[in-house]
Amino acid sequence: MNLYLVTGTTKGLGEALAAELGADTNNMVVEIARGVSGKNGPNTFIHADFGDVVSTENALKAFGTLLEGKQFDRAVLINNAGVVNPVARFDLIDAQSLQNNMAVNVVAPMLTTKAFANHTRGKADSRLVVNISSGAAKRAVRGWAAYCAAKAGLEMATRVMAEEVRESDPTLSICSLAPGVVDTPMQAVIREATLESFPERERFRQMKETGGLRDALAVARDIISLCNTERLANGGNYDIRELLHA
Repeated sequence: MNLYLVTGTTKGLGEALAAELGADTNNMVVEIARGVSGKNGPNTFIHADFGDVVSTENALKAFGTLLEGKQFDRAVLINNAGVVNPVARFDLIDAQSLQNNMAVNVVAPMLTTKAFANHTRGKADSRLVVNISSGAAKRAVRGWAAYCAAKAGLEMATRVMAEEVRESDPTLSICSLAPGVVDTPMQAVIREATLESFPERERFRQMKETGGLRDALAVARDIISLCNTERLANGGNYDIRELLHA
């Protein structure tokens, strides 16, 4: 039996990951998200608002309780939950939205990785954490000051955590993976932004119109396939498009 913990499964890529993983009877799939998608019946659902640290920690305690007395061949965490808002010029950003962005995109995946490491230690021979990143971690995108900063922060946190587990927890690997541009509700939010707040809006609208966005289920299948190989090494910082064409 394999254990998969997936965050942010209410819609988009997370929903596709949970549905695909849940279809395999060899997997125990645990979802942590704000709401049930309605499509992932076989899976265990734990509610959490990742913008609220208390809610996040309560959900992670419930995850630990769920694993009591269980053993697995391997355990995988996919930190998928994320938000792009606020989409705005830096001098117009709302403080609460900025705080929520950092909580969801940086604080929550770090806390989830911590809990996963502690709760699965000794329960699986092989353990993997995949932090879903973005090209925005490396490229300055006007209107995305919060999102770019958060994804860059997550990538650096991934690198540090990977260095720390090399000696302290050698059965655990931690990496980051940018999935490319995926057709998800987050993309819809981006396309509806004003040009003033997001000058690159038309490029994303054109990608939608010309079929330049990848289907979420296809991307989910690629991620799951990579999780079952040795290609996601500890400390790796990957772009899925480069891995698929290597």
